[in-house]
Amino acid sequence: MSNEETPIALLDLKVESGPTTTISLTGDLDPATAPQLDAAIQEAIASDGLERVVLDLSQLTFIDSSGLRVFVTARQALTALDLELILRSPSATVRRLLDITGLGEILSVE
Repeated sequence: MSNEETPIALLDLKVESGPTTTISLTGDLDPATAPQLDAAIQEAIASDGLERVVLDLSQLTFIDSSGLRVFVTARQALTALDLELILRSPSATVRRLLDITGLGEILSVE
């Protein structure tokens, strides 16, 4: 029997609110943490004067399909309100995943 604990996937979000709300992601975006990002995006959408949501991915170390799903549903919700979603500074690995899935052509990436 091992005494080692399974590491818990963590995601730290830093939210800078305003007409352009920037959410900086640090850590892993997976099934355990995707609801955390989804809630932050929904909170931004509910705020007055929002024009766009920027997801700063420069410190994102891991993403799976549940994270990609949050990007897609956020884009749909924002587009329905004539607002914009921007993915900023994805790592080469995240950018490759966006390109492989075709989401790099659908989502605004800078």
